[in-house]
Amino acid sequence: MRKTFIVAKHEFLATVKTKGFIFSLILPLLILLPMVFAMGFIPQTISETPQNIGFVDETGTLQTSDNFIKFGDVGNAKKALLENEINSFFVLPANYFETGKISVYSKGGFFSSRPTSSIEAFLMDNLLRESDLDETLKERIKEPANEEVITLNEKGEVEEKSGVGFFIPYVIAFVLVFAIMSSSGYLMQGIVAEKENKTVEILLSSLSANELLSGKILGFGSAGLLQVLVWICSGGIILFLSPFASLFHGIQISWILILAIVYFILGYLLFAGSMACVAAPASTVRDAQQGAVIFTMLGILPMILLSVIIKAPNSGIAKVLTYVPYTTSVTTLMRIALVEVPIYELVASLSILAISVLIMIKLSAKIFKTGILMYGKKLKIKDIFRYLRE
Repeated sequence: MRKTFIVAKHEFLATVKTKGFIFSLILPLLILLPMVFAMGFIPQTISETPQNIGFVDETGTLQTSDNFIKFGDVGNAKKALLENEINSFFVLPANYFETGKISVYSKGGFFSSRPTSSIEAFLMDNLLRESDLDETLKERIKEPANEEVITLNEKGEVEEKSGVGFFIPYVIAFVLVFAIMSSSGYLMQGIVAEKENKTVEILLSSLSANELLSGKILGFGSAGLLQVLVWICSGGIILFLSPFASLFHGIQISWILILAIVYFILGYLLFAGSMACVAAPASTVRDAQQGAVIFTMLGILPMILLSVIIKAPNSGIAKVLTYVPYTTSVTTLMRIALVEVPIYELVASLSILAISVLIMIKLSAKIFKTGILMYGKKLKIKDIFRYLRE
């Protein structure tokens, strides 16, 4: 075990110090920061900037109010718009009450936009002012519905789940599959690289093949888990400091995170064992990548069938993917966001995944022990069965 942990420590430190790994840690931040800024701070800044809107009223019913300036004709309004005295203006024609049509004028530009909602609110205020309706009814017309969305589960009980909470398992699922594939990919590249430069021969002179493989799996897996935790923590901090922080109040996701970590560990061990089976007999990284295509396709299969899982989370396809070891991690987290997955399905999927991991680790150890010193030969299916018999 001491030699295993030495290999694990070396692989972990060597991985986290690489430029590619460091860039992978900050890549989500480089994507998330501009999105949060664009969706939160820019609209807030625009809304806080006074928008002076002019209008030309040919019906004689509108009154001026805050930020709404009246002009006698279109010519004066155009002049004020071109001189930046107003941001836009609209014309209320004489037949407005019959047609409801108005003309809105604004300057062109990338950041220009028509203040449709402001104009509609202004027109509604003036139209209601001219009516003889009760003040309470006027307020209700201005705000006809203050919606409270209530979601029921399959038992007819009220389900406390917000719109933001709905997407959290999907985000975790995407992060999970990317981290598993990248970590197992690091493992595969590390095995083939040491085989190409003959380093593995030196290593096997002082430790066994099982110790070397176990150390590599543990080291690269720890790096992958660190990657996931950094993404989740940094993303959570950014969202907490953003204008969207209030949307996440009251969301209970602790059990989802715990479940995601369990699925990550088991899923990584399964893919790592599979990648080791492919990498050990391969002579080059290219040969190993070609052999790993099947596992990669299985890993992203739930993403390919995302629309099917969303439309029918309890369909036969979704349930089959829940029990397939290579797809269960992502599929289960996706289904949790849509329906209440029975406990027995979670237990069954985890049990199948755990048993598959044990089998794959034993198979990969045999193939790794025999194939790691094989050179100059293409990987073939019949060779794999021969390695297992030896």
